[in-house]
Amino acid sequence: MNKKSLCFLLSVFIFSASYASEIKIAPVAMYDTNGNKTTFPFNPSKAIYKELEKHWFEGLVSFSLVSENRHGIPLTIMDANRICLSENADYLLYGYIKKNDLNWLSEIKLYSLSEKKIVKEFFASDSIEHYERLLNVLCQNILYGIEEVTGFNQDELKREKTRPMELRIPASIFYWTPVDSKWGNKISGIAGMNAGIEFFPPQPVMTAKEKLIDLSFRLNLCWDIGLNKKDSYPLTLNTIAISLPVLAHVHFNETHSLYGGIGFAYNIELMSIRSKYEEEEFLCQNVFSFETITGYEFTFNNKFNFFTELIFDWHMIGDGFVCVKSCLGASYKIFKELR
Repeated sequence: MNKKSLCFLLSVFIFSASYASEIKIAPVAMYDTNGNKTTFPFNPSKAIYKELEKHWFEGLVSFSLVSENRHGIPLTIMDANRICLSENADYLLYGYIKKNDLNWLSEIKLYSLSEKKIVKEFFASDSIEHYERLLNVLCQNILYGIEEVTGFNQDELKREKTRPMELRIPASIFYWTPVDSKWGNKISGIAGMNAGIEFFPPQPVMTAKEKLIDLSFRLNLCWDIGLNKKDSYPLTLNTIAISLPVLAHVHFNETHSLYGGIGFAYNIELMSIRSKYEEEEFLCQNVFSFETITGYEFTFNNKFNFFTELIFDWHMIGDGFVCVKSCLGASYKIFKELR
């Protein structure tokens, strides 16, 4: 292996091992005037998380909640440090909200694992009838503080108008049934698997109604097998295919997104048939097809995504057929360009 190849592989390894800044949100302590634990109109930790996860940061910052059952409610720097180490987090948001007779008081702290200290504190107060407004102000203060600490300003990122390059490896399993009368009467169903690579090129940052939109190109390799129905003659169908769809993704937040796209596929169909009163024969045909894809994706963490999708596949020549594939799969991020 020459030096250039070695340097390239080393670079890919380093980049693929890199993660976005992980900010965990701990359960917020809730007290009344006497210092006793109390309940609030709605959970402040979840409200803070829902607000922060709306902000994209181009995938450079991610947010998630910490389980109270697992770690309890942190009250000190030692608690914050312990949780960061346990959760492999860069930062932890924790603190309290106090309910007095006439108003609310809140103090939330941002702890940095690398600096071993509180790097930002956020205070807010409001009258007792304006709990929701208190949390809105608190969330905005936290957002500005995170932008200051991390150096990732959303408005600046949008003005730069670039989304970093990304590579993923998607894999899925699927099942489908021919929908036309000719093949639908003979084949009971077809199952198979997909694997390939998905490429998100550097591209302009596009948003619509606070939702991020981006494009990807996928190269899929597919194998499936189908068998005859019980009341039909013996038949086995194997298909090997390669497809090149272009997908548009709409990200509602850092966790949930929908996508759809179109593409072309090249199929090699291998079939063995033994019709009634005839000898078994082997058929092979090359078929081009047109496919449309629609799907939902759930981001599990910085590396893994899970997805489910429907693929509508129209064969365009030969004795092909129309099919609807239902897929369930996951993708693994192997590379994300650093900024």
